[in-house]
Amino acid sequence: MMDLLDATAMNVAAPAIRNDLGASDAQFQWISIGYLLTFAVLLLAGGRLGDIVGRRRMFLIGLAGFTLTSAACAVAQTPVQLIVARLLQGGAAAMMIPQCVSMIRESFGQEHSAKAFAIFGPFMSLSSAAGPILGGALITYASWRWVFIINIPACLIVYLVALRTLPAGHRPDNRPKLDGIGMILCSVAVGLFVYPVIQGREHQWAWWTQAMMISSVLVLALFALHARTRHRRRLDAFIETSLFRKRSFTGGAVVVFLFFGACSGAFIIYPVLVQLYVGWSPIRSGLTGTWWPVGTIAAMGIGQLLARRSPRLVLQAGILAQAVGMGLAAVTVASNARTTTRQGPDGLLFDTGLTSFNLAPALLIAGVGTGLFFGQFLNLVLSRVDDRELGSATGAVNALQQLGGAVAAAIFSTVIFDQIGRGASPFAASELAYWLCAALLVVTWVSSFALPNIPPTATGKGTD
Repeated sequence: MMDLLDATAMNVAAPAIRNDLGASDAQFQWISIGYLLTFAVLLLAGGRLGDIVGRRRMFLIGLAGFTLTSAACAVAQTPVQLIVARLLQGGAAAMMIPQCVSMIRESFGQEHSAKAFAIFGPFMSLSSAAGPILGGALITYASWRWVFIINIPACLIVYLVALRTLPAGHRPDNRPKLDGIGMILCSVAVGLFVYPVIQGREHQWAWWTQAMMISSVLVLALFALHARTRHRRRLDAFIETSLFRKRSFTGGAVVVFLFFGACSGAFIIYPVLVQLYVGWSPIRSGLTGTWWPVGTIAAMGIGQLLARRSPRLVLQAGILAQAVGMGLAAVTVASNARTTTRQGPDGLLFDTGLTSFNLAPALLIAGVGTGLFFGQFLNLVLSRVDDRELGSATGAVNALQQLGGAVAAAIFSTVIFDQIGRGASPFAASELAYWLCAALLVVTWVSSFALPNIPPTATGKGTD
């Protein structure tokens, strides 16, 4: 929750930080993207290091780093200091986050992991919704520095509790050795892809952004060749290549990438419309968005009951429910569009019939879909993963989640602002983006048939 609260609260806090520190446009962008960049690049490394040095130990190292870098962010006096602290904070989070899923699966086993993941999932949605509200309140009544200060006591409490409660886990004699070359190649490939995806629109997709993305494919191919060579020589690779021979994992990887891409698209469309073009305050926007986690919480218990017979069917119902929510959001936006404008503090604002209550059904239904999905997807994706593969698997799942979000952010931002630049109203641009989200979720639903359909009482040998 601290990771997601921090990342989402920063979306609201960034303008205040820019004004207070006097950041340039380029520095402002790096304050926002630095955390996401190092987090996405180092997630796979964090997962693998958990396999090697122990997941509990790596979690505590990452948590300590997150605490120290949060303090560094809070006391930063210049934009450069804050950028460096944010880069390091993202790296610390990448060491910490993959261990969470791995330790849940390792502690509860295949039989009981589904219940644990059903509790774990909604906290992700809750923190994503609470971040903008918290950020808006802290900026309004205190200072942007409190966005980072509140991490410090929370991290210290978690650290003390973790020392007492987290399982040490087993340290097998044949634990994997670190593949340094593979780690560098994989991290460089992810970085070459993520950076232009995040920054491409700001630079009008200049030739170098396209060259970086092409280079990422070449480096990834080199990494695959390196991993295959190490496998033939019976040496440990940075990523367990056996994962990609398992349909449950490869199919799940596609589903995770697409679903979180659609979620990120929805999270971008809504604040852009209501804050930039309608004039809602960050707090009002955040409070209205809480309809989404309300739906998620409501679906948590229902999903667990329904999953006793067919967890994959529950997950697929969640995907379709979110698609319905996106379609309903498109209809709501279109039916409440207005052409009249008024002068706002930062430019023209559009009058609209949108309210917190007529948006509620769409957000609520989408939240129900998220709850049904979150309760099942981790257990299904990791259903065939061995303990030795857990670090690679959870690092890959988290990395794909971040990559899906980054790609969606680039695509949906481009769609919205390109449509507005061509003369379309913000309502028409948002309606189109919501329909694209719904279409992406339908593709996700089709892809989900690659997942196994394992009842929760299975011992790891369910049927595909």
